[in-house]
Amino acid sequence: MKSKLWTRNFILDTSINFLLYVIFYQLMLWSTNYSIVTWHSSISEAGLASGIFIIGALLSRIITGHIIDILGRKKLLIIGTVLYLTAIPLYFSASTIVSFFAVRCFHGIAYGISATAASTIIGAIVPADRRGEGIGYYALGNTLASAAGPFLGIALCSGGNFSLNLYVCMILAIVTLILSLLLHSPEHTCSAEEKTTLRKVSFNSFFAVRALPISCISFLCGIAYSAVLSFMGAYADAQELAAGGSLFFFAYALTSLFSRPITGHLLDRFGGNIVMYPTLIILALCMAILGLASSTTYFILGGIFLGLSYSTVTSAGQALAIYGIPSNQIGLATSTFFVLIDLGVGIGPYMLGELVPTYGFSSVYYLACFIAIAAIPLYYITIGHRGMFTPRWMHVVQRRVELHEKRANAATAAHHIVPPSVSDPF
Repeated sequence: MKSKLWTRNFILDTSINFLLYVIFYQLMLWSTNYSIVTWHSSISEAGLASGIFIIGALLSRIITGHIIDILGRKKLLIIGTVLYLTAIPLYFSASTIVSFFAVRCFHGIAYGISATAASTIIGAIVPADRRGEGIGYYALGNTLASAAGPFLGIALCSGGNFSLNLYVCMILAIVTLILSLLLHSPEHTCSAEEKTTLRKVSFNSFFAVRALPISCISFLCGIAYSAVLSFMGAYADAQELAAGGSLFFFAYALTSLFSRPITGHLLDRFGGNIVMYPTLIILALCMAILGLASSTTYFILGGIFLGLSYSTVTSAGQALAIYGIPSNQIGLATSTFFVLIDLGVGIGPYMLGELVPTYGFSSVYYLACFIAIAAIPLYYITIGHRGMFTPRWMHVVQRRVELHEKRANAATAAHHIVPPSVSDPF
């Protein structure tokens, strides 16, 4: 019998994630236009308004992953959503471009805390035997927000009424905070020994080593995806196919809506490899198709392929990053995964954009295709060759983690001692 997935807390946390991303996308679009209109900033300065938000988010993700099991998952989620709400009125007080950048960075920090806490909580809420499926549904919020956020941003800012967009974001942030207060999160009680270990400053304090292989694969996928996120609009305009660019995102969102639950179910039943290998191949094909785009059909097909690939990377990748991870390290593993994928999305535009002046937009997608192809042998070397994410590996690891948790809880209750961490079965 399957474990129950659609619980009250699952629905609350999924809704929180959706609202966090709606506000994120609304203000990403808004911040660029606002800085240009208000301070007549250059395109590069306007782009920095988006980039500095990501920098703040990356920094806070790293720190949040380290301290979340000391301070508590729900407590950090509430802190993050309070800061997320507090940052929005500060935009009204930004009188210079520098102060505007400072607010954007602060807002990014708040977003990083909130998003990492929400993702950590979902990893603890979802039953282990339905983790791929559950996180697939959870991650649908990101996809739906990527359509709803820009739509609201464009509609609310029409005619230069930038303040209205902020007021709507404030309302959404208040709803997010209320949902966070209503959420009940499974918490991990750290022993004195664990707290001492977590307070030590080292690489292992901020990154989960066991989550690094799949996170590095996702880093490369993030670079490839940045070609879409940063250049699709300009590329479609250059091809005089603006309608194709719009249909691309519609096809991407629609395909993601149906593919994520299916790929999550396949992951739970047949293991991670049967999902990830086709995903990486399809991502490479997506970028190749976009590089060859000469009609609207190419853009629609590219959107379908992206929905079958990158959306799976973000959901299945997160599920695999925390698979076999003891509960006291889920936050750290979640942070590791999203830090690397966000880093890929962040540096991608600067790396790929260098090709545009000399070779044109198509070259961006050809290079992104090569990066996606490079992820396939890297996946085999770091994961497939080691026997990870096969059905047998996942079953054995999960059983060992469950036994470890039972022994740890019993030992903590009786002697306040935590047994050594579970070891890999291979």
